[in-house]
Amino acid sequence: MYRDDIDERYGIDGDLGTLVATLQDGTREWMGNLESPSPEAVIWQPYSNGPSIGGNLLHIAGCEWYWLGKFVNGESEPEEDPAIKYDKILDQGSHIWPTPPAQPIEWYFKVLADRRAKTIEMIRAHGRPQAVYSGRGSESTYGWIVAHLVEHDSYHGGQAVLLHEMFKRLRASDEAS
Repeated sequence: MYRDDIDERYGIDGDLGTLVATLQDGTREWMGNLESPSPEAVIWQPYSNGPSIGGNLLHIAGCEWYWLGKFVNGESEPEEDPAIKYDKILDQGSHIWPTPPAQPIEWYFKVLADRRAKTIEMIRAHGRPQAVYSGRGSESTYGWIVAHLVEHDSYHGGQAVLLHEMFKRLRASDEAS
């Protein structure tokens, strides 16, 4: 019998360990539902400057670096990181999503997996959920930042799944016409 449970195999105790396990489980869930979209589906945008599967995945990875690497650790931008390059030209406030690189979904999964490994290591090394960081006109605890990354991953991962479903249905409708 299969048992659903969170897995704290990341060597992180307490609330942060639970959040990391939840982050990983949520990603596993939406990736399973996303399946393997075609290269055309990965960059498809339902309207001009709209979101895309690839754009959402790059944005997830870019935000993990922003919150933990830049906001918390004050790190310089990693050179040639495709997620950060994309996130710099994304204008969420104006709902302008540039077309992402024409790459297969496996490339996007690798970008996200590479960033996620660094994310988990940064959380493991930090380990202080009550630490407070100031910026952007507010204060945020480290625990809130990690919880926000869980929410953000599920939100944008779910959008990627929905975009794939839209793409498949529109293509099927076009082919039936």
